[in-house]
Amino acid sequence: MNLPAFKLGICEWGFPMPGPYAVKTAAEMGFSGLELDFGLYERAYPLSVPQVQRAYLDLAEEYGITFPSMTIDHLNRYGMTRPLSSRNGMIALDGIRRGLDAAAEMNIPVIQLPSFNDGAIRNEGDFQNTCEMIKMVCEIAKPMGIQVASENVLSAKDTRRMVETVGYENFAIMFDTQNYFLEDRRDTAAFLREIYPYVVQVHLKDGFNGKLSGSVLGTGESGFFKTADVIKETGCTEWLLLENYYDMQPISLLDDNPFNIVKKDIAVVRTIFEII
Repeated sequence: MNLPAFKLGICEWGFPMPGPYAVKTAAEMGFSGLELDFGLYERAYPLSVPQVQRAYLDLAEEYGITFPSMTIDHLNRYGMTRPLSSRNGMIALDGIRRGLDAAAEMNIPVIQLPSFNDGAIRNEGDFQNTCEMIKMVCEIAKPMGIQVASENVLSAKDTRRMVETVGYENFAIMFDTQNYFLEDRRDTAAFLREIYPYVVQVHLKDGFNGKLSGSVLGTGESGFFKTADVIKETGCTEWLLLENYYDMQPISLLDDNPFNIVKKDIAVVRTIFEII
């Protein structure tokens, strides 16, 4: 059986050097892509500024880096769970719309909408409000050629229900190798087998003792190697995106230089997957 090949990227918010210069550093470390963070409402969304966009794009062209996706991280503070008539709901949608404009300007094909912290889906009302906002986003994103990806910890049943409720072809799921285990000690490999047709990209991270991003890939408790096997078997994504938070505790305690920890994760990924 011919196993698929993958492209390797890293999430900007976990990389020890955020900002445009991260493009150069990531390329020098052997990455092909960088998932960008649109920024926060309180900081006026840095990636909405043309000069900032140009800095990223110029360095990406010079060093051969792709931007496979961009997250609207402020949704973890101003959740899609809030009604559109509320202040937080309006801030959430406005940030997404501005993020879509930035993604279109920068030729970023996937926009990621996280549902954690303030935006976590805890009940049916949260679910319906989130789906309604995603529908609006998909409608706006469709003529832009942008795919909308939800990152959440819903059950397989509710993941399928979200896909059906949203009902847009440009809607997908951003999968994570640790989040589901952290939520309810879920068998992440078995879970991926159930939802893989809906997955567009994959975040790779691991941890132990119930801590987010606490260990090098495969040395934690989330069953990373089993999940990696399912990723290979299903070929559910083109992009594998490292998302350990390398300059934050507890994983930062492994080495005084966080880039050395990044290199360890790269080595693990290249041992498991064929990277192009």
